[in-house]
Parts: sequence; structure tokens; C-alpha cells
Amino acid sequence: MKISACYIVRDCAKDLARSLKTLAGFVDEIVVVDTGSADSTVSVAETFGAEIFFETWADDFSAPRNLALSRATGDWIIFLDADEFLANGTGKNLRFAVERAEEFRQQGMLVQLVNVDADAGNKILGADLVLRIFRNSRGLRYVGKIHEEIRPPLTEITFAPPQLLTIFHTGYSAKVNRAKAERNLKMLLAELAETNEPQRIYGYLAESYEGLGDLVSAEKFARLDVDAGTSSTRSYRIILKILAGAPERLGERESFAGLAVEKFPALPEFSAELAECYAARENFRDAVAEMSNALKKFKSYRGLEPTNFSAETAAFAARRIKIWKATTN
Repeated sequence: MKISACYIVRDCAKDLARSLKTLAGFVDEIVVVDTGSADSTVSVAETFGAEIFFETWADDFSAPRNLALSRATGDWIIFLDADEFLANGTGKNLRFAVERAEEFRQQGMLVQLVNVDADAGNKILGADLVLRIFRNSRGLRYVGKIHEEIRPPLTEITFAPPQLLTIFHTGYSAKVNRAKAERNLKMLLAELAETNEPQRIYGYLAESYEGLGDLVSAEKFARLDVDAGTSSTRSYRIILKILAGAPERLGERESFAGLAVEKFPALPEFSAELAECYAARENFRDAVAEMSNALKKFKSYRGLEPTNFSAETAAFAARRIKIWKATTN
């Protein structure tokens, strides 16, 4: 079983070194496509024995990714960005995870990606499930200028438990957030003007606009994403955050929170949001019941969709219930 690690890079020597250290010894081949580095990125890659290829940057992430795929000779591929690395020594589990996926004839593997703010003591910003490990199949390619996706879509996908494999991502630290949002928006709008699959990028557009403070556009594209039947919580969270900041839209917030609970019944945070809506109407009895539901969901949650309802959130929810109960007595 041969495993290839693939990267596309540019001016990221320090990040790339950290990422490769977590993979060194656990993969059989490293393929790096450089898109125009002026620092020591290429030298760092060579130090780790990588095969280096070059692609002129043309505002399209899929092109260099597809070059890397074409050069990878492994049976399976792990594709990371330079600002991503396997966390907590989980690199040693990579081969076991891949062999298990192969044994059960899976085509790919979802891995939890944890976004951290390196400028704030590695504060956790949130988590996502990402497809970064997959069987190297003929004809596989990436599509999309940004937030690119594998085509043809993989149908047999397994999930790596976080204790087995976890990826940390430091690319959205506070000092780079706005610059990335501006870059992403430019590329997304270019893709929107020419794509036949606009629904693929509605949620990403919503994220970019939110990051730039344009909440009107963020809500517009988040609602388009929801209307398109998104299976991600991304746009639901954005809309609820916007509505929570507009007290005069409480009715919309309550209705949308109810929709989110219906769409993602196992996630505790949407029940907590609905409870807050009830409390804002001074309907404390229903608020207590729904927040209690949120706590029950938190204790039993075993779903794949990452939740931002933490132990600290649960403690806060318990305090809210105590206050609301006191109000009703």
C-alpha cells in the first residue's frame, strides 16, 4: 500500500516544514507543486525528499492540485495545505486508517479539520469534516477556482474518528482573515460568472461576505445556499448569527431556528438557539424545555457534523435553565 502526500504551495516555508514533520515517515511519496515561491519553500520541500513541480499561478486552485494528482503514484493520496498538519501525533495512524478504508472498499475518508487562531494561543475557532484522503483513481480531478471539490464525486466514503486522525488548520488567524476573505471573494465571483453549478459556491460566498462585514450579501447567499438544499450547517449558522444581531427580526430568527432544528435534529446548538428565541418572547416554559433538549443532545451526540456546543456552552445552558425556571416560579 503506497501513500502519496500532495501539496500546492507558495511562500510558506515555515508552515510547510511544520506540516511535513507530521507526515515524515508515514507516507511513501511527497509531491509538491509550487506556484511561484520567492522564499525557501522549495528548499524545505526538497529537504523532506519531495518531488517538486511548478505551475504558474492563475487564480485557480484546481489547476495546481490536478498537476499534483497527475504526478502522484501512490495507491492513496493525502492532500494537505501547507498551513495544515496532522495533530497530536496522529500521523502514525495514517497507514492503519488507509488500510482499513481499503479493506472495506472505501474510496475516500472524511477527517476532522480543526481551525485554530495561531495569533490567539491556538484558540479553536471551529471544526469541519473534510475529504483530504482518497484512493488514487484514474480520471479523478478537482473542479472550482477555490474551495475546489473532487470529481467525479466519491460515493463510498468512511470517517476517521478524531482520536485516530485530526488535521489542524492555522490559515484563518486574525491577521490573515480579511486578506483571505478578499482573495476568496474575488475568485468566487469570477467562478460565479462562468459556472453551471452556482449552488456549489453559495455557502462559500456567504462566508466571504460575512468575513468582510457585508452582512446583507452574506445573508443573501446563505439563503440561496439553504434554498439549494445544502447539507452543511455553514449557512444556517451564518443566518442565525445575523438574525440574533437584529432584535426586530425575532420572528424570523425563531422560524429559522426551528427550521435548523428540523434539518439537523441531532445538533444541540440549534435547539439552544431556538430556546433563546422562546426566552426573548418571555416564553420561559418552552425555553426551558428546548434548552434541556439541547443538553440531552450534547451528551448523546455522535454525529459526523462538527458541533460548536462545547462543555462551556453546556454549563452556560444549564445556568440559563436555572434562571428561566426561577422566572416561571
